[in-house]
Amino acid sequence: MSEKKEIIINCGISQVSAGVFSKQGDNILLEQVGLQTLRYNYSSEEEWLDHFSEGLKELCAREKIKGNARFIFPGCLLLTKTIRVPHVEEEKQKKIVAFELMQKMPVPLTELIWDYQVIDDDGVEQEILAFAVKPKVAEDFCERVMEIGLNPVQITPAPVLDYNAMRASGIGLESGETLVVNIGARSTNLLFINPTGFLLRPLTIGGNSLTQNISDNLGTQFEKAEEIKKNYFSGEVAFSAEDPSVRLLENCSKQFLARLSQEITRSLVTYKRLKKGKSPSRMFLAGRGALLNQLPEYLSHSQRLDIDYFDPLQTLVLSDSISSEMRNLLPFMLSEPVGLASSIFASPSNDQSSLTKTINLLPESKLTNLNFKRKQPLLLLSAFLLSLTPLPSLFINYQESETLSSDRKQLIATKSDLRESLSGMESKSNTLEFLQYFTKEVYSRNQAYQEQGKTLWKLRVLLNHLQNSLEYEDIADTWFDEFKISGENPSSRGQPGARPNGALQDSTPVLKLSGRYLVRPTVEINSDKDALRDNLIELNQKKQRALTSHLKELPVISELRSDVFKTSGKGDLENKYFTYFEFEIILD
Repeated sequence: MSEKKEIIINCGISQVSAGVFSKQGDNILLEQVGLQTLRYNYSSEEEWLDHFSEGLKELCAREKIKGNARFIFPGCLLLTKTIRVPHVEEEKQKKIVAFELMQKMPVPLTELIWDYQVIDDDGVEQEILAFAVKPKVAEDFCERVMEIGLNPVQITPAPVLDYNAMRASGIGLESGETLVVNIGARSTNLLFINPTGFLLRPLTIGGNSLTQNISDNLGTQFEKAEEIKKNYFSGEVAFSAEDPSVRLLENCSKQFLARLSQEITRSLVTYKRLKKGKSPSRMFLAGRGALLNQLPEYLSHSQRLDIDYFDPLQTLVLSDSISSEMRNLLPFMLSEPVGLASSIFASPSNDQSSLTKTINLLPESKLTNLNFKRKQPLLLLSAFLLSLTPLPSLFINYQESETLSSDRKQLIATKSDLRESLSGMESKSNTLEFLQYFTKEVYSRNQAYQEQGKTLWKLRVLLNHLQNSLEYEDIADTWFDEFKISGENPSSRGQPGARPNGALQDSTPVLKLSGRYLVRPTVEINSDKDALRDNLIELNQKKQRALTSHLKELPVISELRSDVFKTSGKGDLENKYFTYFEFEIILD
């Protein structure tokens, strides 16, 4: 017989799944599982909650699921930060983490629900992965699921759960570096696992990117493009070989694979630099996006790694009631729920030190309500027993009445003393109100200096990002000549340099960045001049696109308003093989 049951809801962008897990001896049993596809424009975040609620309601009604449930949140609804802090005692750790996060989060930490976990520890420093969610997002979510009949007991982020699933599966992870690629609808999570911990890197590319590309090329709506993508790549609908859409779909697929491989390569280079030369020796694919045709072969060829699909079912015992059709989908939709279930059902008698704790982003008000509901039966029993006790007032005699009269006189005297004390406190209250007003005025007058200080720190971050961008191989031999920041009044666009009162913090910061890059020809210099010129033009265009792309990806840059590339005049591509460039950049 099962010891206890846990309902785990995986809140995906394109689908929602519900599983009922229980512990049977040393095994985890999947008793029941259901899947509901959400049909809407997946690129619209505003529509997600309404369609998720409808899909979850239909799923729970079909599978007859209700009661306490744990919810897995998609990474796109969360704020994620990775920081490094000194290795300290656990009771001091949260204060240090809170202090560091206050410097990193885009909004004050007091306005967020947040939690964290240690993902790597070398004995000197600890690498911390923190997640946060806005209270309104969590509150609205809880209200919706409670209307359906589910009582949320935990909200945990999805990106880290693959780690527990990998650890619980028994795959040997102690001997080297392993990479897990979980391809979702809106994003892809790269999980780098090493013997001392793991590192998480999200990529802003997922199944929706392929759908949007198909939509743009076919000139159709996003929902229709998603249906065509699923029908073609799943093989549910047979397309004629002469159908022009087939070639278009294959081209879109190749573009998606190339972009995904490029992002993985960049992440591998960054990881290798962080780990002082260490890099993964094998790769596992997870998520329904991993079902794309030729994905394993393409990544194996481009990354030169041993690639396999991760099967989270190795740690589960499946109930006989689960259909064969659903069993075929489970390996690609259960990695996160299995990771959460493995942590919940971890047995103290077994060595579970390799599993990380699970984060809970449930609002405090919901936790309080949950604790009250647990105590409600005991409170009702206590009230019932109290009602059976005869009221003491039935046995009050004359002597007790005299005592009450004496107490009344004492209360009247106390009331008079309190009034006098209140009069003195009102005077102090007026003084306190003046001090509060004075403090507010001082703060408002010093706020400009504080904002100027923040600007200086952001300038340092910008310089670091620009310096790091020069390390990419595709824009090597590039240098900057001019770096100039000015302010622009948003209401005076088209009038460069217009700044009210000369205050940079009251205007839009504009960066003028110019420099040159060297174009190294790949043909013999003494060869045909036309061939040399064509080669230089082609390499120049590649480098131009790469430089523009890298600058757009920098988090401190809001917009590339203009860009100028000159191969003659200030540049000399044909004779000295360099190009002059100039950008006008709107900073964040």
